[in-house]
Amino acid sequence: LVIADRGIRDVSDGAELLIALLKLIGSRCSVEDSLAVATHQLVRSHYGLDDNAIEVWQRCIERTRIRWGIDGPRRRRDGLDQPGLAAHTWWQGLERMLLGILLPDGTPEAALGGVVPLTGVDTADIESIAPLLSIVRVIDALDCLVNNDQSVGVWCDHFEQTLIQLIGDEAEELETVIYELDQLRRVATETKVPYHDIKTILITTLTAAVGHQPLRTGAITATSMIPLRAVPFRVICVAGFDEDVAETAASDHDNLVERQQLLGDSDPRVNLRRGFLDCVVSAQDQLIITCTGMSVSTNATLPLVTPLAEFIDFIGRHGVPLWDWNGEQFSNVEVFHPRHACSQRNFRVNEIRPDIIWSHDQKALHVATALGEPPHPIMAEPISAAPRTLIELSSLSAFLCDPLWPFVRETLAINPWRNDDVEIPATLPLMLSTYEQRELRDNYIQGYITSEKSEEFEESWTQAVRADGDVPIWGFGEAAIEEITGFAQAVVKQTDEDGLPLIKRQAERVRVEANDVQISGTLEFCQDDPMSLILLHPSAKNATQFRRSKYLALAQLLVAMVAGLPVKRAYVYSQHEKWSPGAVDDKGKPRKAVMVREVTLEDRINRQDSQHLIEKLCSLYQQAAVSAYSSFGKTAADFLTDPKKSRKSFSSFITYASYENSLEVVVHGRSPVFDDVFSDVKKQKAFFNKYLALTRFKPRTNIYSPE
Repeated sequence: LVIADRGIRDVSDGAELLIALLKLIGSRCSVEDSLAVATHQLVRSHYGLDDNAIEVWQRCIERTRIRWGIDGPRRRRDGLDQPGLAAHTWWQGLERMLLGILLPDGTPEAALGGVVPLTGVDTADIESIAPLLSIVRVIDALDCLVNNDQSVGVWCDHFEQTLIQLIGDEAEELETVIYELDQLRRVATETKVPYHDIKTILITTLTAAVGHQPLRTGAITATSMIPLRAVPFRVICVAGFDEDVAETAASDHDNLVERQQLLGDSDPRVNLRRGFLDCVVSAQDQLIITCTGMSVSTNATLPLVTPLAEFIDFIGRHGVPLWDWNGEQFSNVEVFHPRHACSQRNFRVNEIRPDIIWSHDQKALHVATALGEPPHPIMAEPISAAPRTLIELSSLSAFLCDPLWPFVRETLAINPWRNDDVEIPATLPLMLSTYEQRELRDNYIQGYITSEKSEEFEESWTQAVRADGDVPIWGFGEAAIEEITGFAQAVVKQTDEDGLPLIKRQAERVRVEANDVQISGTLEFCQDDPMSLILLHPSAKNATQFRRSKYLALAQLLVAMVAGLPVKRAYVYSQHEKWSPGAVDDKGKPRKAVMVREVTLEDRINRQDSQHLIEKLCSLYQQAAVSAYSSFGKTAADFLTDPKKSRKSFSSFITYASYENSLEVVVHGRSPVFDDVFSDVKKQKAFFNKYLALTRFKPRTNIYSPE
């Protein structure tokens, strides 16, 4: 397959890099445009960058919240006249990365030059971040020149030197670019021109179609209609000749001639017909035209695009007969064939055209034959995985919350979290996402609790997050700061009143054994009350969010009892769902900031019972690790008692928006079938009878009561 109508950028990686560089320089320098240059294959090859280095870049860029602008003063050309505002710029982000490597992690506070070091950066990351620093420095040097007019020759020298710094002077891909720059130098004068003019000329040159089109290659040539005039071809196929092609798109540039059509101007509709006519007269043996004939939604016959309909009328007047199809008459040259190449109609005589089999694709025939067989239930087969010898408490609690967790997260090693590759906008953030605020809050609470001088810590932390852009600027982040600091004060006060001061919280590592499986984890309790576990989970605001915390508390209580610890209860401290600074209830009273939930075991459960329960849970965990057991919300519970109701629960669960983020969608896809998921009735009931009995709490309480 040969592709014609391609510009220089399509056949030269060096030209592609230069175009990306020209678009970046003088712009807002967004993350997407900057990485288009920094991660170009030529740049990566020159600096020896691998995928791990790019991952380090992306992680650090996200954590430093770089948005746009190389530095504060240069934002003025885009309308932001605040040179002292360095938040979310490239240089501030890079300085934070470097200081984070050089300085040890500690309390967030301004260091050298008022820059707050980025925490959690390893010294080994310097090998990845150093090339990014060099690349940004090269881009910065060229970007500083855009405000001054230069002669064309000087501009070309700057571009050439910048490319050499980015990809080296021995790169073969530079030849095409240097040739184009030399051509521009040769015809230019010493008149100084602005950067925008030279940028427009170069981009137009590098994106324009080359003069010689490879049409006589003997291969299939994909091209536009432009080069077909007076060039004979044996077979021509006009692909996708639909309404979208014939529509006159609205002009999005400053060409006033195209914006306003006057008498005597070129008509796009006439140009389309002329191009189509060139295709018709250039075909020597056969002309094939494809278009969408049936509506995808209604399966109704769609009208042909106007030039094609006129062509059908023309050949009809010159002797082409009509034929009947679905009660309508069509020209004998019109063929209605299935949209899919694997349709069985393509391989039957008289289905598409009289006396012939339409398709000759053997691979498509094989697929069509297989599709004609009765469907087999799609059921995840057991995987012969080695039995677990060690289960972490966090894994056990995740299994108690969702039986699919061991199969998806451990056996398949799939992390279902995804951000759908959201593009980082080139704007200043004026609000925090839920994830960003949660990270800020958790880090602040940890530092606030351990700080000897809480007021000084609060002040230094507030100044740091304002300076480094962790909270929105211009006062938009003050509400988040007030909420985070207010909750920290409230939870410390609440735990002190409960006799469980967080400052005296200590962690103890425990390990117990059940059925040759060791369960290991960390328990946190107060020195003043060894009978109470403390779980500080601010995000567990509503019942759904609290569910994971509740099962973690349950797992810790069972393991603590097996280990012989005198633990009787677990307190979960979280932020109240309806609280915010200054919020009041219906009676005008201030709402409580902290919600305390107590999780306990039923009084009848002793150490021996806990041992048996842990053994049964570990046995179920091993089963769930080798075969998928999907609960689909309440479907599994209803499946044991009311099969008809379980089908309704199943249908409801897969229609919720949250299904896209569930583990079930990883295993069964977006359109699961109830009979396929629960095809092995005996096996499913045997598992879920035990699972639901072992994970049962008393209704509307947090008291664990297994059956």
